[in-house]
Amino acid sequence: MTDNKRKKKAAPRPAEKKDYNAILNDGWADDVKLHYPEPRRRPEDEMFVRDLDDTSPIPPVSDEDPEDYPTPVVQHIRIHKNTGQNDVPNDRPDEKRRSARNTAIKRPDRKSGKKRRKKNQVSAFRVFMILWLGGIAIAMGIGLSHFYDFLCKYEETYQASRPIHEMDRLFDTYFRTADIDSIYNMLSAKPEPGPLEDLDDVKQYMRALLDGKTLSYKPSENYTDELPEYYIEADGYIIAKALFRKDPTKSLDYQFPIWYLSELEYYTQPAESFRATVPEGFTVLVNGIPLDENYLTETTQVSAEREFFEPYAEIADYKSYAGSGLYLPPEVSILREDGTPAENVQADTQTNTYSADFTPSPEDRKEMEDFAISAVTAYAQYISQDLSDAELERYFTPDNIFLYYAKNNFSRTFYTKHSSVTIENVEIRDFTAYSEDAYYAEVYLEQWMKLSYGGSEPEVVPTDARFYIVRYNGQWKVNGIKF
Repeated sequence: MTDNKRKKKAAPRPAEKKDYNAILNDGWADDVKLHYPEPRRRPEDEMFVRDLDDTSPIPPVSDEDPEDYPTPVVQHIRIHKNTGQNDVPNDRPDEKRRSARNTAIKRPDRKSGKKRRKKNQVSAFRVFMILWLGGIAIAMGIGLSHFYDFLCKYEETYQASRPIHEMDRLFDTYFRTADIDSIYNMLSAKPEPGPLEDLDDVKQYMRALLDGKTLSYKPSENYTDELPEYYIEADGYIIAKALFRKDPTKSLDYQFPIWYLSELEYYTQPAESFRATVPEGFTVLVNGIPLDENYLTETTQVSAEREFFEPYAEIADYKSYAGSGLYLPPEVSILREDGTPAENVQADTQTNTYSADFTPSPEDRKEMEDFAISAVTAYAQYISQDLSDAELERYFTPDNIFLYYAKNNFSRTFYTKHSSVTIENVEIRDFTAYSEDAYYAEVYLEQWMKLSYGGSEPEVVPTDARFYIVRYNGQWKVNGIKF
C-alpha cells in the first residue's frame, strides 16, 4: 500500500466508534516521546493519569500565572497493530503521534490564554500610547505656543529698544513738521539773538533751513552702539546733530535699554552783516533799531570838499557804521537830520552796503540845479567874451579867488571872434547836496557859435564845470570851482 493510502486510512472518521481499551492496551507506541510546548513542564516530572471512564470536570486553567496550569492529563491509547481503525505502520512515529493527538481528549488550550493576555496587553498598550502621545502633542503645542509668544514679545521688545526708533520719532515729529518752537526748547545750547534781532528772527532763520528742503538723517562718523549719534540733513547739508543715551534708571523687558535724547545741536551760524555810510547827523536804523556809537567804525572828513564851502557853509563829515552776527539779512533805513527818510539811498543788497547823502526836497533841488546851469552858462560866456565882468560877478561870493582866476584867464584875451552863440545840450552830470546851504553840481553844456573865418557850420565849444555853491545872504552863490 502506498503512503497516500496509508495517510488516508490513518485519519479516523468522527462517526466511527473505536475500541479505546484495545488501543490503550497496545504497547507499540509506548516508546514515543510526547512533546509539550511548555518548557518547564515535562511528563517525566509529574504525570496525572486520567481514566477514560472518569467524567469529573477538568480543573480550569488560570490566566494569571503559568505556574497555576493544571497537571497535564495523559491518556494512554493502545492501538492494535493489525486493526483497520488505525493503520499506522511501526516505522512512522509521527503519524502515530498525530493519530494519538486526534483521538485523545483535548487538554486546555494554553496558547489561546496567552493570546488573549497578549491581545489585552497590546490593546492596553495602544490606549496608553495613544493617550501618552496625545498628551505629549498637547504639551508640545502649548509649549510651542508659549515659546512663539515669547519670541514675538522678545523681538518686539528688542525692536522697540533700538535707538533708531527714537530717532525716527524725533525726526518725524519735529523736523518734518518744522516745529521750531519745540526744536528750540530741546537744544542743548540755545542760540541767542543779538541786540539788533529778537528770538523770532532766530526761529525764522532756523525754519528757513527746513522749509522747502529734502530732509534726511544718517549715522555720524562717531556713531557707536553705546552712544548712537545722527546727522540731520537738508538738501544734503548737515543742519543738526542728535545724540542718544541709555536711561540709567529704566529699561524694557529682558533688560533691553530705553533711549533718550541727550544732546541736540542746531547749526545756527549768524553770518549776515551790514555797512552804512551817511553824513553826520543822519540816523541809521537796522531792523528799526537806531545804531549808536558802538557800531561806528570810522569818521571820514570831507576835506577836499570842505575848503570849497568855507567860510560860508559847514560841511558835515561822513560816518560809517558796520555790524555782523545777524541771522537774517538786515533791513536798513536812513533818516535825515529832520527825521524824514533820506531819498538818495544807494543800496547793494548782495553785500548789505548802504550809503546816503543829504537830499533836498524836489523843489529845492530844482532851484539848485537851475542856478548851477545859469552859473556855468555865465562862466562859459564870460570866457568866450560874451558876458561882462559885472554880469559874472553876481554869480560869485565876494572876494572869490576863483572869480579872479576867471578874469585873468589867458584864453579870453585871444578868443576868436564869433557870432550867433547858442547854448545846447545842457546836462547835470553830478549833484550832491551836503546840507540845506551847500551843494555840489557838475554841469555839461555846449556853445554853438559861428566863427568869423569859418564856414557855414557852427563851431561847438563844450564846457564841463564843477561848481561848489553855498547859500549867501539867502541867495545861491558860487564859492568854489574844481578844475
